[in-house]
Amino acid sequence: MGSEHASVVLAVLGWWFTALSTLLVVVCVLASRGSIRVNRYFGLKLPALLQSDSAWRKGHAAAIVPSAVMAAVGVTCAIIGISTPVAYWGSIGAFVIGVAWSMSAATRAARAMSK
Repeated sequence: MGSEHASVVLAVLGWWFTALSTLLVVVCVLASRGSIRVNRYFGLKLPALLQSDSAWRKGHAAAIVPSAVMAAVGVTCAIIGISTPVAYWGSIGAFVIGVAWSMSAATRAARAMSK
């Protein structure tokens, strides 16, 4: 019963992180288009992106590809996880790596604007 419970917890976490990955893609697209303006609550809260509306949009635009790759890997791992639960770790790992990659790309793009 213990390993069965652990598999269920891992599956829930895998799908949860996959959903968060997908949400990040949506947020990046909307913020890059100006649909989500600079605010305190929603979007990537990075100092370089909070400098101006253009830095906000440019930074989020740069994060679209990394976040989309992260989401695609996460969905793939989650689907594989249905039959092979260890693959859910891939969804979790994709989220962690993808968020770091997205934040790095967003910060570089926003900083490049000020140069």
